[in-house]
Amino acid sequence: MKQVLIVDDDHGVRRTLELHFTHEGFAVDTAADGAEGVRKALDGNPDLVLLDIRLPGVDGFEVLRTLHRDRPGLPVIVITAYDDMQTAIEAIKLGAVDHLGKPLDLAQLDEVVGKVLEMATLSERGYAFVESLDPPAGPHAIVGRSRAMKGVYKAIGAVANSRATVLLHGESGTGKELVARAIHFNSPYANRPFLPVACSALAPSLLESELFGHEKGAFTGADRTKPGKFELAQGGTLFLDEISEVDPAVQVKLLRFLQEREFQRVGGVETLRADVRVVAATNRDLTEMVREGTFRRDLYYRLKVVTIELPPLRERTEDIPLLVQYLLGKIGTEVGKRIEVVPEEVIARFRTHPWPGNVRELENALRRAVLLSPGNVLLPETLQLEGDGQTGRLPLLLRSVQELEKEHIENILRYTGYQKKRAAEILNLSRPTLDKRIRDYGIRLPS
Repeated sequence: MKQVLIVDDDHGVRRTLELHFTHEGFAVDTAADGAEGVRKALDGNPDLVLLDIRLPGVDGFEVLRTLHRDRPGLPVIVITAYDDMQTAIEAIKLGAVDHLGKPLDLAQLDEVVGKVLEMATLSERGYAFVESLDPPAGPHAIVGRSRAMKGVYKAIGAVANSRATVLLHGESGTGKELVARAIHFNSPYANRPFLPVACSALAPSLLESELFGHEKGAFTGADRTKPGKFELAQGGTLFLDEISEVDPAVQVKLLRFLQEREFQRVGGVETLRADVRVVAATNRDLTEMVREGTFRRDLYYRLKVVTIELPPLRERTEDIPLLVQYLLGKIGTEVGKRIEVVPEEVIARFRTHPWPGNVRELENALRRAVLLSPGNVLLPETLQLEGDGQTGRLPLLLRSVQELEKEHIENILRYTGYQKKRAAEILNLSRPTLDKRIRDYGIRLPS
């Protein structure tokens, strides 16, 4: 028989709830103040606490703090006549699973209690991660024990001690930067800099300056000499993410560095040298880009001295429980909330999801679920997975190129505050072309 503890200073409320829950088949205990409520909650073994906030002596918020600290798994439903936003927010922050206003709607209360008991059932048959082995620690841990990931670990170990250039290939969200960091921090040069550069985030001229530096007066705004990432990463590792997006002109300078370990700053004549290992990453097929003539063949062969393929999450589903455990710990630290149990049905759903966004998508889905789950159990209904109930990425392919372009232009216009000049630069369109697209697609601009 489930036991409920009712903590309320109003005798009428205590008696009404006692009769109601006794009729529903519960064992009922009551307390008239906060101190008595804490004692009975800690000394007894209730399955659920109904807690008033305005109590004599120790108030409900202090009771919540104590129970959350000393019995973190005990579900508490707050009931209060002060049914305002701030009270509700504070109660949930302190660990309450729900917040109900007075006068109580007993049907609503029964629904909430049923949900709490369902959470308890899910907890009993779920993955109790707090009792399992700790996953790899640290903010840059790579998590996985599948055969595919063990192959990645072996490759990292094989190249870590060398200065060989490494090419990482894998879908977006598979952890390419984590692997690059693992290569660097497991090498003899771990005490030297590790510098990441997102190649797609910068225009060609800016990327060239970012990588190789520039001399004072090299271009408008260059009011001082600036060293580039190759100089700053001296003795360490430079991680070039999305290498496929590098402009052909920059590809030439990058090729020269990989061949000779030499470069010149933008606007400079002095030849500089740097001892830097390059780790490049891409989610595109560089061999296809070479055939199309959009990526230099000689640079491609210089980059792929060692290639490491990163498996997508859908091909290593056996790693999902361990990943969930690790990510819940990471998210819990970030948001100050601990999820201890994930129901089996959630893990089963994760195993069958195609994960187009890979581990990054899993982390985002878990973060949302953690924030929306009221207790220490991850509730299945809080999950929102991309294309859930459908397979692959077909819904995206059903949209025309024109629809996608219109949406992209609208997003960029919003991002720039509808500054057409800046939007045209980001879109790499001329101003007249942008104006024509706006007219053709019927994009409405704010007046």
